[in-house]
Amino acid sequence: MRANDLRVEESSRWGVKALKNYLAYAQNGHLDAGEVTGKEPDSDFERWVMGMLKESGYEVVPQLGVAGYFIDLAVRDPEKRGAFILGVECDGAMYHSARSVRDRDRLRQEVLERLK
Repeated sequence: MRANDLRVEESSRWGVKALKNYLAYAQNGHLDAGEVTGKEPDSDFERWVMGMLKESGYEVVPQLGVAGYFIDLAVRDPEKRGAFILGVECDGAMYHSARSVRDRDRLRQEVLERLK
């Protein structure tokens, strides 16, 4: 079975979309790099981290998203166009707005594990 054997539409179930993406990755070793949102960093700390990374020669994309979840800072791979080498979580606004420490840490881990 190959990725193009599955027909996926906007209304398709999440599992079918995930299977198609997995099969595509198994075929070509390429994962969806995420959506560049154009959003600015959420906090002064994120801006500072982004500045330090840029000073070190890296290209940084703030608020890179996949499936409604956004990584605070994504560092582009200097050798592979369109690829990323690092994701940085800075405990931004979403983290601080969670009702409890347990909720925000548990939920973030669950979301990241699902993206594997």
